[in-house]
Amino acid sequence: MTNKSRVLFILRVSSRYLLSKRSGNSRLINVISFIGLVLGLTLLIVVLSVLNGTRDQIDKYVFEIYPHAIARVSPDQTQLLDELKSLYGVTSIEPFVDLYGLLSVQGSALRAESGIEVYGFDRDSSNRTFRQMYSVLKEQRDLPLAGLDYHEASFLGLARGDTFTVTVPFVTARGVQSRTVAFRYARPLFLGNRGRNSRIMYVQIPDLIAHGVVTEEQVHHRITLDEPRQAGDILGNYPEVVTWTERFGSLYQALAMEKTILFILLLFAIALVLMNVISGQAMFINRKSSDIAILQTMGAELRWVSIVFMCQGAFVVVSGIVVGTIVGCVVAHYSHDIMQFIQRFQGDERNVSNLTLYFESANVAVQDLIWTIFAVLCVGFIAILRPLNLVFKKDPVDSLNRLA
Repeated sequence: MTNKSRVLFILRVSSRYLLSKRSGNSRLINVISFIGLVLGLTLLIVVLSVLNGTRDQIDKYVFEIYPHAIARVSPDQTQLLDELKSLYGVTSIEPFVDLYGLLSVQGSALRAESGIEVYGFDRDSSNRTFRQMYSVLKEQRDLPLAGLDYHEASFLGLARGDTFTVTVPFVTARGVQSRTVAFRYARPLFLGNRGRNSRIMYVQIPDLIAHGVVTEEQVHHRITLDEPRQAGDILGNYPEVVTWTERFGSLYQALAMEKTILFILLLFAIALVLMNVISGQAMFINRKSSDIAILQTMGAELRWVSIVFMCQGAFVVVSGIVVGTIVGCVVAHYSHDIMQFIQRFQGDERNVSNLTLYFESANVAVQDLIWTIFAVLCVGFIAILRPLNLVFKKDPVDSLNRLA
């Protein structure tokens, strides 16, 4: 047989077996395997896409609210600041203060959950949130004005013009002491859904210095980068600079570990589905033992006969991967709308708005698709090859005697 005739032989026989209605239970098993592979691959793609979307929301929240990096240098270190400004990828360097304190409203007792971050910013800041805060805090009052998100202020029971105090620690020659400073709540400010998770108080740096909360030497610099994920590569050689990875590194490691574990577990579920391909192929080969014997007597080599059965199994696996990938991408694209519909259908309107913060969209990453398809192809290839050794174990004489 020529190579061309061998290819035609494989395509003709495999297509005949694939479309045959006399394959018995093996046909049903292949259909079940196809459906299971589609569902498993769809679930895997949707889960990975939702995790990617969640991470994108966390990135958006972290990179917009929290500093990309903080240079803990004094204002007189102009040479180092000029060097940092000249680095590729650095957008801006601005004066910045960050410290922690305990907040007390109307003399209420300080509790553990009263802890709050205090951000001191410059009036000429390029940060959108800081500019929004400055439009509220630029008025002069008897007490320094502080800005809070509407949700945080409502949780604390603050109304416009209310007074509250913040106790902050500071270091002296006598040791660590505390100072309590009164602030006046400016007015409600809507920072979006992210405000529900941010216990941050915004104050102008001159007000913090004027009331002794910090000194001029404690004013550091906030560094904004074009690509925050490259903070370690850009600023890693400067020990005076603290990047966002040192604060949120454990969170991102946990997210990456969660994604990896879910990928492995769902891949195991797909592997269990592909076990049906092994049983279906083995059953089909046993049923076609007489055909194998006849093809041998006609001069067909067993390796080409085995390729016929391999093509049939490969069609089930490849078609399941193609359909599962398409369905998974479509479901992932509309997953947020599907979740909102389910919540409304169940009549739980209160939880619908909570979906926006944690799950605005699912991001189908090309890298995830490549790894997913590659992993499923490897497992499917093993499932296809495993039953092919039955072809070489068939005795043509015994098969023909049974046929007779």
